[in-house]
Amino acid sequence: MDRQIDFSFVLLPGNFSFFWVRRDYSWWRFCKMLFRLDFSVLIICGVVSNEFMVYYICAMHTYWFLSVYLMMAILRTWNEHRLKMALKFTVYAVCNILMFDFPRLADVFFRPFFPILGLQYKNYDVMHEWLYRIGLDHWVCFVGMLCAYNYPHFEFFLRRIEETYTVTTVTGVQRGHLVKGAVAAASIGVYTCWHVYVLPLEKYAYNAVHPYTSFIPILVYIVMRNLYQTVRIKHIAMFGWLGKVTLETYLSQLHVYMQSNGIHILVYIPGYKLLNFALATAIYLGISFRLFAITNVLSGYFLPQNKVKAFRNMIGVVVILAIAAVAAFVLRFVRRLTTD
Repeated sequence: MDRQIDFSFVLLPGNFSFFWVRRDYSWWRFCKMLFRLDFSVLIICGVVSNEFMVYYICAMHTYWFLSVYLMMAILRTWNEHRLKMALKFTVYAVCNILMFDFPRLADVFFRPFFPILGLQYKNYDVMHEWLYRIGLDHWVCFVGMLCAYNYPHFEFFLRRIEETYTVTTVTGVQRGHLVKGAVAAASIGVYTCWHVYVLPLEKYAYNAVHPYTSFIPILVYIVMRNLYQTVRIKHIAMFGWLGKVTLETYLSQLHVYMQSNGIHILVYIPGYKLLNFALATAIYLGISFRLFAITNVLSGYFLPQNKVKAFRNMIGVVVILAIAAVAAFVLRFVRRLTTD
């Protein structure tokens, strides 16, 4: 069964919060984010001759980032007013409905980008993979933004509840514990319904409801994780450490753990599955963090805040890449002549 992981719920609320709190809509911030999302994957595509959509997560993150940026940057003064922000969210939701709940509109909108978003298969619509993947997650970004926007209210709600710990009811139970118990029970009830009635569905039936239900277990986890102070003050440092390189780990898995674009497992030590997994994991993490570091260094070089310097550096990179492409073409042409 295909259960697509909703990375957008984690990444994009952070961008929304950045724009909402920092109010930074500069070209530098915009280009930095696009560079972070797409530089590594473009280099990998060039090196291994893969199509961009083999790494569809990068395309999805790019699209959702652009949609968040446009929502926050257009009429940015409205971001200060609750009712106007509600109108922005409504417009975003309506556009989302028109785009993805009417599939033909999405096909028409994205069709001009098929050289980038297409995936060439025999007897296979070149846009099918993109429309399928983006359609599966088309509400999770919106829900993530709502969570980010309402986070201060949730934090205030928890603070007010915890202030009533000293207030007891007629039964002698602290009011705050009663409220938290009710919230926890409701959350567990919602999760149970999702687990019983949605998760076991057959693949195609599940995919039909996935866009409207995939955020339920994530929301329940967020509520339960933060509801009680003894739980929310603790965290697993390893997950925070790995969370810095989620994009690179996604890109690396197809070439370190697997081969043939995820079809076969890459074997380093034949006959020893656990040793093979341990060695692959060490290589995998090392490459992922190295890619992350290289991306940050190059981002600082290509995109300094000085526009003139950034333009000069980018021209230099384009020239170098053009020379490399011409050299590769010449070498391939010469090899064909010699083999013929």
